[in-house]
Amino acid sequence: MIVVRVEDAPRVDNPHGVDVRKLMDEKSAQIFYITLKPGESLKRHTTPVDAFIYVIKGRGTVEVGEERVEVKKGTAVYLPKEVPHAVSNEGSLDMAFLVIKVM
Repeated sequence: MIVVRVEDAPRVDNPHGVDVRKLMDEKSAQIFYITLKPGESLKRHTTPVDAFIYVIKGRGTVEVGEERVEVKKGTAVYLPKEVPHAVSNEGSLDMAFLVIKVM
């Protein structure tokens, strides 16, 4: 059994300059816990694998390709590989979400 608490997970350097914690890094999947403070974002980028976002707290906006949707706690979004996407927190409270990358 592998058990990781967010507060014990290692921080990951990233080009977005936000708080990213690596929770799991297995052969078939990776899980990251990301916190965006008000005004922060994951800038538009692509990934070489399919991924999913699951919002744990707060509100934000997710862009996938040309689509844009408002998200809040309890929302999941599919991010197809090689399709540009972005996540932003335009609210006044922190936003936290999981990114699950499927290998």
